[in-house]
Amino acid sequence: LLASSDFNDDAFAEFDLLDEPTMDIPVVLTAARLRQSQLDTPASVTVIEADTIAALGFKDIEDIFRLVPGMLVGYHSATGEKSPSVSYHGTQAAEHRRLQVLIDGRSVYKPALAQVDWVNIPLAIEDIERIEVIRGPSSATYGANAYLGTINILTKHPNAKKGMTAKVRAGNRQVSDAYVNLSGNLGQTDIHLTLANKHKSGFDYLKNDEGNNRDSISSVFTQIRTFTQLNPSSSFEWQSGYKTGKNLQKQSDNDLITYNSEEDIEAQDVFAWSKYNHEFSSSQFSHLQVYSQSFKRTQEWNACIDLGQVTCGDLDANINETKSEIEYQHTSTWNETLRTVAGMRLRLDEFESITYNNGRSDNLNSSVFTNVEYRFAERFILNLGGMYESDDLNGQHFSPRVAVNYHLSNNQTLRVIYSEAIRSPSLYEKEGRRALILSNATVGETEFESYTLQGLGGMGNSELLNEKIYSHEISYFGLLPAINGQMDLKLFYDELNGLISQGLSFTDPLTNENKLIQKGLEGQLSCKLDDDNRFIISISLLDTENEFSGNNDKAYKENNLSADSSGSIVWIHNLHQNTQMGAAYYHVNNWGEQEHAEGVQFSRLDLNVNHSLPINHEYQLKLQGALQYRLDNDPLLYNNNNYSDDLHVYASMELSF
Repeated sequence: LLASSDFNDDAFAEFDLLDEPTMDIPVVLTAARLRQSQLDTPASVTVIEADTIAALGFKDIEDIFRLVPGMLVGYHSATGEKSPSVSYHGTQAAEHRRLQVLIDGRSVYKPALAQVDWVNIPLAIEDIERIEVIRGPSSATYGANAYLGTINILTKHPNAKKGMTAKVRAGNRQVSDAYVNLSGNLGQTDIHLTLANKHKSGFDYLKNDEGNNRDSISSVFTQIRTFTQLNPSSSFEWQSGYKTGKNLQKQSDNDLITYNSEEDIEAQDVFAWSKYNHEFSSSQFSHLQVYSQSFKRTQEWNACIDLGQVTCGDLDANINETKSEIEYQHTSTWNETLRTVAGMRLRLDEFESITYNNGRSDNLNSSVFTNVEYRFAERFILNLGGMYESDDLNGQHFSPRVAVNYHLSNNQTLRVIYSEAIRSPSLYEKEGRRALILSNATVGETEFESYTLQGLGGMGNSELLNEKIYSHEISYFGLLPAINGQMDLKLFYDELNGLISQGLSFTDPLTNENKLIQKGLEGQLSCKLDDDNRFIISISLLDTENEFSGNNDKAYKENNLSADSSGSIVWIHNLHQNTQMGAAYYHVNNWGEQEHAEGVQFSRLDLNVNHSLPINHEYQLKLQGALQYRLDNDPLLYNNNNYSDDLHVYASMELSF
């Protein structure tokens, strides 16, 4: 994928299909690995820019996705705010494992445990340039696990600005954040260096228990990104990041367990990424991308367990996941009607944990991919794409996508899309073993160097197959010059097969038995009425069917991150030259409906005001105040997720020079 600095909003103005005048056409990179007009993409794409993120006062990355039609943000009930689940069209909440997430083209999806650990990503929200969300299956472009959709977060290019920025944020819920960024250049190399920390308390209580929930999160992280123009046709990019922190854990209320120390999690994430870009000619260019990342979780404690006789000792649930990948991609413009992109990649996933996987597991995945964009008539564009994957654990599979775009005018397109995608079972699902091993154990009066507790284990299923989705979409994207706006509408019918609906606790055997049908309508309207007022309205209507012969009794879990309807209304208003207000209303209806429980409501009003105060020609101070007010009386998705107060208030101060 190209760097964010390569965007040019009117880059496709040369493709005038009719005589009608055009607006500036937004350009996206993620949908087909090609730089395309949003009128030409083979998918519905939502774009969120940095100015929108700043205007609405977001402080947590996962919260941004409430703006995306069909996306919901929930939290695991057992681990609280430390485990957010970002979902497109719902399904499982506890271990949401069907969405690919990229940062500058680098996947942060953890295939060993099949999840995205949002709170431990070493990325500051202030460093985001824009976000592109593919709303629909995209395994044809990004492979297994891009099952329901793909998020690509593009960070600020090192040459975007020069100077230093320091920011602090504080508020209730023990929010205490700091951010320092230094951007400059060293010779031919542009450098963007960030150091930051975050802290918040999380949910306040479980159900009606007003006691300490031990749900806080603390972290310190740093990230550096560089860009070097080697010569007119070649450039080199490099990124590295490190994050360390502590996630407090509420101890089990099981009467059989006595804790002698806390079982908090020390989280450590580190990555290194590099990319070489080369332009062979104005119509032929390629990149070679290499990265490696490690996700380490250290959780150690001492406890006594009464299983007929008291057994005491040191326990751990330590996990170390690593992922390494190399990818080559080549893009060709053959003539005015034909463009292609093709490439290959090799990825190694590794997982070490005595508690969860009997020591060690690994998996090697290799793949080849292509997408062809062909303008076969004045108003028609055909996109053909696919990825073939060979996976040591899950075999071979091909994921295709076919899309035809019909340009109703210069400013409007109608798409018809068919695609297939897979989600491969994780290392834990395929080879998982769960055992509690006590070190320095005492059983009754007998001492053991190592003692394995019996009856608490579980195991994965090596016979599990890929989950599959067959997706059908008719969608519309249009520019509305009269209101300086855009409209995005999508009608979809998706069949999800072979779903693994059991949780990863292994209390139930894992199987591929379940099927869902998801159908509905979603859309977004954005407009800029004048220089001072911008509106964004999103809505999603989703109908899920899960009563099919052959489904097991866990199929209802696939509804616990789904909602009948959801949406948002955003108003961004310039009060005067240096003051801006951002207001948003979010609503989710009948969220998390389960077999024996009705769904909950979610309604929240956000208000953010920021004021820029130029001190002199070199220094600028920015003051910001934000509030979030819950309008409903329900917990956040699960009964255990509760705040003591409906109103949360934050303030920040930022100095740039």
